[in-house]
Amino acid sequence: MPPRDCLRGPTVITGQLRRRLPEPPIAARPAPHRCGILGRRQSTEAGARSLAPEGEVKYLAIAIAASLAAFTAVAMAGAPAFDSRTLVSVGFINIYAFDLVVGLAVLALLVVSAFYFEPDPVPLNRLVIWLCLVFLGYEFLVVLPAAVLLHGLRAFDVVRLLEYRLDLLLVLVLYTVVLRFISLDLLVTVFDVAAAGLALWIVYRYVAVGPTGQWEDGVFRLRVAWGGSSLLFCWLILSSLFYWPVRLWRLVLAIAAAAAVVMTNHRSAFLALLAALIVQVLASGRITRRVALALAAVAVMGIGVYYASPTVRDSVSYSLRTMFNPNADMTSQDRVVRSVMSLAYFAKHPFGDYIWNQRYYLVQVTFSFPPHNFVVQRLVTQGVIGSALFFAVIGVTIVLGWRNRRDRCSAFCLTYLALYLVFCSLNANIDLRENQALFAVAVAMILARNRSLREAAAEPQEGSQATARLPQQAIRLEGHPM
Repeated sequence: MPPRDCLRGPTVITGQLRRRLPEPPIAARPAPHRCGILGRRQSTEAGARSLAPEGEVKYLAIAIAASLAAFTAVAMAGAPAFDSRTLVSVGFINIYAFDLVVGLAVLALLVVSAFYFEPDPVPLNRLVIWLCLVFLGYEFLVVLPAAVLLHGLRAFDVVRLLEYRLDLLLVLVLYTVVLRFISLDLLVTVFDVAAAGLALWIVYRYVAVGPTGQWEDGVFRLRVAWGGSSLLFCWLILSSLFYWPVRLWRLVLAIAAAAAVVMTNHRSAFLALLAALIVQVLASGRITRRVALALAAVAVMGIGVYYASPTVRDSVSYSLRTMFNPNADMTSQDRVVRSVMSLAYFAKHPFGDYIWNQRYYLVQVTFSFPPHNFVVQRLVTQGVIGSALFFAVIGVTIVLGWRNRRDRCSAFCLTYLALYLVFCSLNANIDLRENQALFAVAVAMILARNRSLREAAAEPQEGSQATARLPQQAIRLEGHPM
């Protein structure tokens, strides 16, 4: 038996015996490898080259996250005109802020795909990646050429319309680039800061300008900010209550975000928040302290609204009374009618695309805006193929989030995704550039957390399998030769 100091390798405890497992020779160890976006093995030389600028790519990932969050907040503050405001013109091409954000994201995706990706060990995660790639391939290799060759549209104009369908590209960028180099906490913090900034601006605007809105059916509908801003405010509410550790200052942030939701006064936001709380309770299996804190925040906001100005109280009260009634007013009735008309159009043109036909309905209407339901909207604008791919991504993501619902991060993301989808089932926001990053963040975080949980669960199994594969003569028991 060699001296103890000469024994090398890890110690394995089995009952009362301590085993020393010899390390394999260096030449026998598998060389590290890097893989591309689809998990294909690259050469060791390429992997070695990729190690040098990793710090720079980390800063690029942070820049992408910050630019997406900043664009979301600023575009919501300046909606509906900011996302199409020209920053600079190059010939006949007008460059928008969203173009710069997407350009930065695509650049990072290409760099990381060439040098940095490791194989994704989770089959369902790989499935989501494939679905996103097939969706993007269909849009740019089928819809775009057909629009140019068969319908006589300019390629640049078609690309402009395709920009409203880049949510799955953002999913790829956030999951395979951003969350490859930064933590989930940092990503959530970046969007929390953007949401807090927008909420403070809304409160300031209400104090400085006063209540703004419109009259409808004899009722003043308070609307201090664009309705889609509620999606960012609700992000801050849910992250403060269900993602981060419970702190008093985070509860204050949640109440401030709830005040911004009230000033935005969107019925679908109230309904979406209610649905999110239900999902959170179902995910946790009980009414936790965090849910109780959420209810307490709602109670505080209710008292604040009651003692606020009569304009705020009456407007919010009307929204709460009518949010479940599809026949409450002309706005609610119009949305139901448009959804039915769009389904009739889809039944006639199941493989059509709005880019080709430029229509949502079989008949001409006075205001030809899309139906306010994301399922109907996707069907009528992208047909069976594009819609099926998009819905498949949502379905797989929900399955992963529900499977990991006992994990706090997964439960938070699943809760927010439910809120987002409920909100978009009553609005046309699913295809708007202002809020696409929020959808992509929720999906990407569920995928990243699922991968981390699967890898953590596989590590002990890999260690035990490696021990079982060692030859018996390689195992020595201290003081007890075999």
